[in-house]
Amino acid sequence: MRQYTIGISIYVNASGDLGLYENGLRQNVLFLYNLFNASPNCKRAFLLNHGDGEPGPIPEGIPINRSDIVRTAQVADQLDFVIALGAALDEPTASNLKKNGCKIICYKGGNGIVISMEAIIAQPPRQDAERYFDRDFFDAIWMTPQHIHTYKSYCETIYRCPVFEVPQVWQSLFLEARLSGLQKPFGYQSGAGKKRIGILDPNITVMKTSHMPMLVCEAAYRQRPELFQAIYITNAIQFMQNAHFNSFAARLEIVKNNIATVEERYITADFLANHADAVVTHHWENGLNYLYYDVLYGGYPLVHNSEFLRDVGYYYESFDADSGGEALIRALTEHDHNLPAYRARCDALLAQVNAVATHNIVLHEKLLMELH
Repeated sequence: MRQYTIGISIYVNASGDLGLYENGLRQNVLFLYNLFNASPNCKRAFLLNHGDGEPGPIPEGIPINRSDIVRTAQVADQLDFVIALGAALDEPTASNLKKNGCKIICYKGGNGIVISMEAIIAQPPRQDAERYFDRDFFDAIWMTPQHIHTYKSYCETIYRCPVFEVPQVWQSLFLEARLSGLQKPFGYQSGAGKKRIGILDPNITVMKTSHMPMLVCEAAYRQRPELFQAIYITNAIQFMQNAHFNSFAARLEIVKNNIATVEERYITADFLANHADAVVTHHWENGLNYLYYDVLYGGYPLVHNSEFLRDVGYYYESFDADSGGEALIRALTEHDHNLPAYRARCDALLAQVNAVATHNIVLHEKLLMELH
């Protein structure tokens, strides 16, 4: 395979902060950067800054060579490939890259079609939906598996270029970077009596809200209330004055009996180490999520409805609270006895999604070479 140089777009905040704990998209940029850096075929991987600021100090434990963060214009004549992921490209930049023979890939790590649906009905309107000014920029689109069903044809029609499925990749480095500062050890601790349940769905899109996790906890609590110490509904403090949310929550025994509380947003590693013995989650058309891997890495019970992870964690049928309640009861009553086998299944999954695993490098490079 021929040698190549690649750039991945990133957004540096005006403050110089990389915002690596703000969302999964920013972490996805670093995982791809590490993937290509791990290949002997890659001469250099750049992080192409299309943000408002210049990078400040790199956070401790984050493997970024600061000299790799550049403005695209500085290295445009060196680039064989550019992946637009962490920040959008502008038209002059895209035109210049193409003039130099660079192939440009749009990486869709999120489900833009659902966000587009929300953008036209939300009040006030969402401002993060796609604008399609870049509809003619790309030679290919890469899309992770959980979005293929809803989003592939949409993108093929709008962007008029082929869409290829790529595996979602992950590393534990963001967790590990937080561990030294934790007051309590990260990782599932067996032996506790009543359990603390975490609901960590972000509540910013219909794809991932706390409705079904709350109902799953309710279904399990009605059957086995003695199993529960607390249920923490995170990313929901902003709904304390929301009429719908208050009416919904007020109908639940977990709320009436002061088992469930509404909480602010947390960084995952901090929350798991300090507040959770298990996590309950739910998705709609978004069945792969870095949250899942973070939870599984720690050996915590993950009660979920992801069809992609049926054999890992405690699976329940989508939009079925009773099925979820049964899965949660199994998790709370059987997890300690099955922990070695559970960890083995988790390890196998995490090895499969490891960004620097040879099979993932080979697959991504094969797709690159097919563009020439």
